[in-house]
Amino acid sequence: MTQMLESTPPAGPAPAAVDLPTAALRVLSASPEPLTPSKVKAALPAPHRQVALEELTEQLRRQAAANVLYQYPKYRSQHDRFWDRPMPVHVAVLIHETLAEGPLPLSELRRKLPAYAQTQAETVLNEQLTQGKVHRHPRLPGSRGGDLFGLNPADAKDYLRRELPGTFRRLHGLGFTPSQLRAAALELLHDEEWASAAMTEEVEAPPTQAKAESPEPTTPGYEWREPAAPPTEANPEQPS
Repeated sequence: MTQMLESTPPAGPAPAAVDLPTAALRVLSASPEPLTPSKVKAALPAPHRQVALEELTEQLRRQAAANVLYQYPKYRSQHDRFWDRPMPVHVAVLIHETLAEGPLPLSELRRKLPAYAQTQAETVLNEQLTQGKVHRHPRLPGSRGGDLFGLNPADAKDYLRRELPGTFRRLHGLGFTPSQLRAAALELLHDEEWASAAMTEEVEAPPTQAKAESPEPTTPGYEWREPAAPPTEANPEQPS
């Protein structure tokens, strides 16, 4: 019996080692936010983690000078930060993170952003509105602020939820009990649903055929008749 030997394919060339700038760029590309050099170093592959922090910082600054990376202001740290995306992209991320807590007016939204992002907040917000990534909400009744901005379209339930308690309190002060008000509100909403459905049917119904117009305009209460033929003139020479 001939013994069959499995042949192993020849090993290919070893992958080329990644240099430090490329490895740092990969770390920043995978990050959702700008990073300080120390955080970049912690995320580097093992062969590059032995690099001195000063050397890594100098490499990042060179890439920023060559427009490969973007250098960001210091924030909650004594070190500059770096990212592979420009400031407007970062401001858009900050806006979405802030609005995730709920709709806000522009003044409140700007106040919650870092100081370095506040100057671009309105411009980036308008771009997000145009792209449909942020939605404008009507201002709340009685509010001194402007329109609200949220990640989702405005929901009428949110406005009703704010308005109904005040309406119920005012009517309760007139002597109605909460159970009476709830029952009346439900009945009213039910009636409005039927009224809206009937109105929709009337709008969608085909128009009835118009009646034929009379040949001459008539006055209400007056019946129009054909005029009688004029009488023939009598012949004076005809004998009686």
